[in-house]
Amino acid sequence: MKREVEMITSTYLWGVALVSIQELIGISLGSILDILDIISGMILESPSLLLRLVLFNLKPLTQIIVIPGLAFILLFAIIVVWFERKFLARAMLRVGPYYCGGRSGVLQLIADFLKLFLKEIVIPKDAHRALFVSMPVILPTIPALAITLIPFDLDWVLFRAGGLSLPMFFAIAGFSPLIPVFAGWAANNKYTIIGSLRTAFLYISAEIPLVLCAAAVAIMAGSFDLVRIVEAQSTIWFSVPQFIGFIIFFLGLIIEAERTPFDIPTAEVELVLGWRTEFSGILFGFTMMAEYVSFLAWALLFITLYLGGYNGPNIFGLPLYSHIFWILFKLAILVPIVILIRGVFPRFRMDQLLRLGWYYLMPLSILNLFITLALKLGGIF
Repeated sequence: MKREVEMITSTYLWGVALVSIQELIGISLGSILDILDIISGMILESPSLLLRLVLFNLKPLTQIIVIPGLAFILLFAIIVVWFERKFLARAMLRVGPYYCGGRSGVLQLIADFLKLFLKEIVIPKDAHRALFVSMPVILPTIPALAITLIPFDLDWVLFRAGGLSLPMFFAIAGFSPLIPVFAGWAANNKYTIIGSLRTAFLYISAEIPLVLCAAAVAIMAGSFDLVRIVEAQSTIWFSVPQFIGFIIFFLGLIIEAERTPFDIPTAEVELVLGWRTEFSGILFGFTMMAEYVSFLAWALLFITLYLGGYNGPNIFGLPLYSHIFWILFKLAILVPIVILIRGVFPRFRMDQLLRLGWYYLMPLSILNLFITLALKLGGIF
């Protein structure tokens, strides 16, 4: 008897819940349909309203899709991969990239993408499946979010955070070390775990000097707003009075992007491919893309803090076009320098990197901070 009463009560409660949900959905759908009818009627009566709606959303849509959004990030990754192959092939006298991939090697990029896209995703038996699959997908999104804070013009910033933009960049970038650590742990492999721990050491050694250098720039500009930092460099770039910070941040850029000679977490000779070892197919493609997106994010911040950002002569009439051109021009100069370093210098050992970060970069970044304070208090800048 008691069991039957419980079943009847449970059935009644479920029925009441379903009716309530149905009524709620019905009201919501009805309200949405009414709103759509009103909007469609207004558009039919005034066709210019549709044009105004499109124009109102054109700027944010262009920023999200074109620059500094998805198209810009993907195009940067494609061009840099192609250029890096050609550049290093000539630097190392490697014959293969001269002839591979048809005219200028473009077909090789398509072949690599199809190979990664079509290959099977192999998940190790003892891996944590959810983390193993999700971490490579999340990894490129973190530096991509940081790029939204970079100003390409006074009014061309995808996410204008004002005085919080510089701290927010480091707050977002601070999540980057966690993803390789989780990915290496999820793969449950000795090489991936060692590589993930090396990643943690790598980022910790670099980020504290980077934060101190960025703080020195903010002190000199009088603001943490990236737009105001760029505007403060309209007469002289901060790389001149803060040359020590300029060098430290350049080295930190290479470390944060895990570029040679600081690609210790993925040292092929020692760790197969480090924390990336167990990833295959498109998941491996995501991990490699994350490297170039991170490189782009830190390079843009470096240009913003030390190379005047979008400042430059107005050569196209419209300031927006000129400002975007100067950022891309500075980026086009910076990228070959970083790639050249890969072809010239051997990989550092882990102890050498830690010694560089804690014995040299850290004290020099503190010295740079005190020099900046002295210049600011002395009224020189």
